[in-house]
Amino acid sequence: MRELFRMDRQNYNPDGKVYTRPSARAIIVKDGKVLLNYIKKFESYEFPGGGIEAGETPEQAMIREVAEETGRVVIPESVREFGIVIRRQQDSMDPDGIFEQRNYYYYCDITDEVVPRKPDEHELKEGAEPVFVDSLWGPIHCTRKAWNRIGEAFLEREYRVMDMVDNELRKTAWERTENEAIRALGEDDYEGMLTFVKETLGETQTEGESGVGVHKMEFGYTRFEHTKRVLAWSKRLYDATPDKTGLRYADLMIATIFHDVGRAVTAREGGNHATAGIPITKDYLLAHGYGEERAEYISWLVGAHSDKWRMKDPDVDRNLLMLMEADLLDDMGLLGIIMDTIIVRARKEKATFFDCFNHFERYTHPMQHDVPVVTPEALAFWNEKTEAVDHFIEFYRRDILIGSENYKEY
Repeated sequence: MRELFRMDRQNYNPDGKVYTRPSARAIIVKDGKVLLNYIKKFESYEFPGGGIEAGETPEQAMIREVAEETGRVVIPESVREFGIVIRRQQDSMDPDGIFEQRNYYYYCDITDEVVPRKPDEHELKEGAEPVFVDSLWGPIHCTRKAWNRIGEAFLEREYRVMDMVDNELRKTAWERTENEAIRALGEDDYEGMLTFVKETLGETQTEGESGVGVHKMEFGYTRFEHTKRVLAWSKRLYDATPDKTGLRYADLMIATIFHDVGRAVTAREGGNHATAGIPITKDYLLAHGYGEERAEYISWLVGAHSDKWRMKDPDVDRNLLMLMEADLLDDMGLLGIIMDTIIVRARKEKATFFDCFNHFERYTHPMQHDVPVVTPEALAFWNEKTEAVDHFIEFYRRDILIGSENYKEY
């Protein structure tokens, strides 16, 4: 089982006797709600579970503890590992001893059956009660406050694990929504294409010829995540366009999926990523039954999407124009603000709020008002995102400049 983290207070005699009491706990999500124990004594929360008895496996102990504490029945086949937390500190019963605990956490599902609870004396004394919560944010906050107030290590352990679970659940929910959106794009094999592009790109993060890739790598910026966002923008633009004359929806979606696949080549060899994407796109489409003429057209869209000068051509291909506008709509607005904050931080070891504000005023803000898109639909989206940036920068100015030595400059 993977190790989530270690907690070592180092407040013990390293030569002392080691006392162990492993435990197992359950992460149960049912109908979008998480099952926890509310501990009235500490005004905190914890995952159901407890000590592993002699002869039990961690999984068996977890199933038993869930039934005793919450009255819910775990489906054994649903049990799956989440991780382990290792805790070491001075033993409370033996000042010269070391208490070491391995805490096993498992995801699992439960039936609809409810059985009588069997709380032990310790749980009754603490006022432990099972509750389903809609969100882990509140329990995390309460448990962190309890830990700050009391300092007990088990409270720190629980709020930290809750935070990790919350992040994972949010990510899973986001991916589920994203997958639903991809399936809604149409009947073509977009999921298969995206899988191919993801595998081809790997963890490609660089911006190639733009020269800012190093800074974006500090942000974990990947070309595949950008590709999915541009795909969403292509769909939004297509849906918002009333006159679809000349637009070829499926070709636009496929070209968008492949538009940055050439980054896999230029990250290694340099060159123009759009041009590098042409043969990759064409070979994939031909191998998957697309005709020569269609494969040629879609790969041309991929190869031409970086030629933003074409946007001013009144006779520009409408599918190419929509792809270029979708590409430009990503990485701007508040997304651009966040990215530029990371870039400033990467360039300066101790970047300040004023450094970020100065960068926004000098670069981000003017660039977002230098509007490159041309269609009414893209302009509406661009202006909406720019307006959000305008508000952000104005309130940022009020927050950091009032009373500062730099205020007079403005």
